[in-house]
Amino acid sequence: MSEEIEFVPDRLNEEPVLALGMTHSEFKSVGFASVLFWVPSAFIVCGLLGSAMFGLAVGSILALGTCYLLGKQLRVLKRGRPKGYHVTAINAWLEDKGLKSKTMIRHSQSWSIKHNRRRSETPPLPLCIRE
Repeated sequence: MSEEIEFVPDRLNEEPVLALGMTHSEFKSVGFASVLFWVPSAFIVCGLLGSAMFGLAVGSILALGTCYLLGKQLRVLKRGRPKGYHVTAINAWLEDKGLKSKTMIRHSQSWSIKHNRRRSETPPLPLCIRE
């Protein structure tokens, strides 16, 4: 008689945490963006100072530092919150700063349906049906 697991817990289907509370895809995107920013800028600055190859090393170190700092910030943002909360929070921040088009509904208001007639009364017929 073989014992099988009747259910698969949600945590088995989640993406594993790689480092500093970031999943693999988050770490990959943060790392790619930081390398894309820091390596060329450090290469140009150090090239103007006379040692362009040193700029590659400085850019790489700055990219790793950026991954570390953003990982710590994401860990604080994700702590005790549901899955996907940090993505919503980042999108809301981008919308507040005007860096992304407004797609989220983020205002509060109360809705009410007011009727001038009682429920027992029948509504008037539309104009096209009236004789």
